[in-house]
Amino acid sequence: MFLSLPVALLSLIYLTNASPDLGIQANLCLTPNTNTFLNYSQLISGDLLAGSCSHHDHAVRVPKPTPWSREPQCLTEKRTNESYCVYTNERFANGRGISFFTTPSIAEKVIHLPAFTDPKLHNHVNKFDDDPPWEMRNVPGRGNGLFATRTLHRGDLILANTPMGVYQSDAFFPDYELGYKNLRKTFDQLPKSSQEIFLRMATHSPGDAVMERINTNAFAGDFEGAPHFLLYPETALMNHDCRPNAMYYHNASTLIHATHASRTIHPGEEITITYINLLQPRSQRQEMFSSIWGFACTCRLCTSPNSRLSDMHVSQILSLQNTLIDPSSSLPHTHDTNMILTPSSQATPEMAEQLLALYAKEHLHAALGTGHLLAAQVYNGIGDAKMAVWHAEKAVVLGIVGTMDPEGDVAQMRELIGNPREHWSFGIRKKK
Repeated sequence: MFLSLPVALLSLIYLTNASPDLGIQANLCLTPNTNTFLNYSQLISGDLLAGSCSHHDHAVRVPKPTPWSREPQCLTEKRTNESYCVYTNERFANGRGISFFTTPSIAEKVIHLPAFTDPKLHNHVNKFDDDPPWEMRNVPGRGNGLFATRTLHRGDLILANTPMGVYQSDAFFPDYELGYKNLRKTFDQLPKSSQEIFLRMATHSPGDAVMERINTNAFAGDFEGAPHFLLYPETALMNHDCRPNAMYYHNASTLIHATHASRTIHPGEEITITYINLLQPRSQRQEMFSSIWGFACTCRLCTSPNSRLSDMHVSQILSLQNTLIDPSSSLPHTHDTNMILTPSSQATPEMAEQLLALYAKEHLHAALGTGHLLAAQVYNGIGDAKMAVWHAEKAVVLGIVGTMDPEGDVAQMRELIGNPREHWSFGIRKKK
């Protein structure tokens, strides 16, 4: 992939660049177990160092090495008294390996995740040599990309992988003063085969080889309650499109990142994902690409003479979604509280049908399942069980993507199909 840093499709989450401000002057202190004071003193001026360290005052408790392959190496930023350590498990995911650069408290949580307690979870991921449904090709002006080698249908798995690195974004700033010494350690401690895969990724700026590959290719998001960047090298090979044909899921418990087709993808067609929130007008999308990644998107939508019509559709979609999705409700009957119809809602079946039509016009394939879920709820809300079941069945067949809990949303649609009159949404618009 030429440039990335994707976010979840239709999640309305915006990204910020991870590149540290080169003008920062962080006050930090190395912990005793790093044994790097001489190297540190060569990088930081004596004035900054003098009087800034007190290892007794800023001692760091790190988790026991197990399941880490090596003793964690740490630094502490004195201003916040926060410590960041490098943790590596070379055996993770059947020898693929993984490195964390995060706080000891988060590392302590990580070792209790199913990703570490149930190694069998990874037996069917990171399989790229056994006839994958794609091949890597060079795309002029865009770097490498993935292209389908056979027909892929909606929902088909394209690839599933585990991260090679998980990096707390706040850790980059104090490590910058060390020349990214700890960040490079996260790379150096990976298995050699994984290092080779890591280095195949492209960069779009000069600088530290590890940092720039993370900055170009990592996924940004919340991990264990703090902002992190997660690096999935194979997923990073997929290029961006403002109307992509694939959708990805990230499971924070298993650390598996899975990409599925969101519509039929034909042999020879490039497989694309989105790096941004798609429900923005062209001008905002282009501004984000320019300010964060330094390039202009040249996908079919962005270069279409009908981009203004598309912008109008996006505005209508946002308005309809805001009406059909009621975040003020607190009904406990659904896994996603952002998708609840309330008695006071102004939503109508006509709005739901219009939203579905706009999704189709805008080629927002991944959103269709969500659209049918909303339609099922609003039809059931007025007591039209027949139409509610019809839309719920469509939602299940299409799959619901782009929500916080797609499996939970599918499960509640199955409940509606089984007994619409006992579903929480039945007749709710009639209740006063």
